[in-house]
Amino acid sequence: MPQTLTTSLLHGEPMRIWSALTDPDHRSAWRPLILLDNPARLGDTECTFVIEGWSQPIRSPGRIDLLDKPRAYAWSCGIPYLFRLEERYELTGDDGGTQVTHRCTLRGALSYPVAPLILRRLHWLMIEADERLASYLRRQAGLPGRGISGQRVPVRNGGSAR
Repeated sequence: MPQTLTTSLLHGEPMRIWSALTDPDHRSAWRPLILLDNPARLGDTECTFVIEGWSQPIRSPGRIDLLDKPRAYAWSCGIPYLFRLEERYELTGDDGGTQVTHRCTLRGALSYPVAPLILRRLHWLMIEADERLASYLRRQAGLPGRGISGQRVPVRNGGSAR
């Protein structure tokens, strides 16, 4: 199963990061890769992809697969056994900071042929989303709004959801 992952140390305790990952208002504020209609409830949901250059977002069925508060959060979308994207966050830490492991895994028969075409771009999109999450958490804590690397966080699509 092809996958890509990022790891970052974020400001705040795991519950704070958990809320940013699972609360719909928080999620829309930091603009993750894909917006979920019901991010804090196990089971079926809908997800919205905003793709650069397309005038309309794409809606797709999705599923919240794991809610292990405040340690792990995972969701997936796609066509079972053919092509499925799974996104997972794992949180470890304490009040001094939280290490976030962000993983995207491709599953299904088409995952291996398309992996070389999309994994590199997916990895960069994950880094951008992680930077936006870090910047959002810093703003919420009253700290300067810089990302993980200290660089300004790019705003894409005119600040609309991704």
